[in-house]
Amino acid sequence: MITKTRNRRDLIGGFLFLLTGVGVLFESLRLKVGTPTTPKAGFFPFVSGVVLIALSLMVMVHGWLKPGKEAEGFGEVRRPAILVAGTVIYVVILDPLGYVLSTLFLGGVIFWVLGIRSWRILGGASAALSVGTYILFAKLLGIELPMGLLGFIG
Repeated sequence: MITKTRNRRDLIGGFLFLLTGVGVLFESLRLKVGTPTTPKAGFFPFVSGVVLIALSLMVMVHGWLKPGKEAEGFGEVRRPAILVAGTVIYVVILDPLGYVLSTLFLGGVIFWVLGIRSWRILGGASAALSVGTYILFAKLLGIELPMGLLGFIG
């Protein structure tokens, strides 16, 4: 009799993210949560914790109900590593270069990782993302963003 083993990686990974979600949830409750119409500092972490718990439970249930062979290795590492490196660089350059230029860079990295290789499309999409989100957040929503080198535009 051949029995399939439970997918331990899904069970362990789901459990670790479940613990993280519970931690986020409890820490967000230490802040004032507020309501959806008048959110306080803990509102978005609270919602994020609930979503993380729900997704963790889904992964754990899937790992329990869909037994099978264990996945081999980690899969592709290069593209996620490029995204992480791009995000780290984004954080470093955000204040000195400002939101628009930094987001232009990060958008280019993201679109390149997604497979866009035409420099015109890559540059145009990155510029549209950068300027569009700047207009949305800074001008329409009134959120103060770092201006960096483009401080004269203000």
